[in-house]
Order: sequence, then C-alpha cells, then structure tokens
Amino acid sequence: MPKELYEQVKDDIPSHIGVILDGNYSAKKAKRQGLGVEEKTLKDSLIRSLSREADKLYKSADPEYLNGIKRRLKKTEEERDRWHREHTKLMSIDYAKYGRRWYEEEE
Repeated sequence: MPKELYEQVKDDIPSHIGVILDGNYSAKKAKRQGLGVEEKTLKDSLIRSLSREADKLYKSADPEYLNGIKRRLKKTEEERDRWHREHTKLMSIDYAKYGRRWYEEEE
C-alpha cells in the first residue's frame, strides 16, 4: 500500500490486520488468528483458483509463455533422464563388484 493511502486510512484498519508499505517494509504487524473456515475448504478453494489461473494462461495461447513452459519441461525431462542414466550406471558398477543382491541384508 502506498504510504499516502495508509496515512488516510490507518484509523479504519482493524488492529489484527497487518500493513506493508510500498512493498518494502511493515508499517503494522499482523496478529495471528484462527481460520474462519475449515482448512480443507480453504485448500480446495486455493487449488480451484490456481487451476483457473493456469487454464487462463494456457488458453491465452501466448506463444512466448507457452514456449518458455515447453523449454522448462524439456530441460527437466532431460535432467531426469540424465540422473536415471547415472543411477543405472552406478548400479551396474555395484552389481559387477558386489553381485546382484549386494544391498539386501544377510540373515
């Protein structure tokens, strides 16, 4: 909230509500309070809202945004594949050195 606006409305702000001025510092600290609704209801509402926003972005067909998402997905998949190959390589080294069931406890 801009500082000028805060000066105008500060007497109208309830005591338990916090205020951040200009996105930089807290002019008034918020007080902890209980949830007004059930946690599950709140969580479900948040998930629905995020889903709606994701649909809006996807349906906007903004090519730059979609290309960025596709690039990040491809990079993540390549990293996943690289780690899988590394894991397989290390397991084969262990198998060669200790045998197939080297990780199982001996009874």
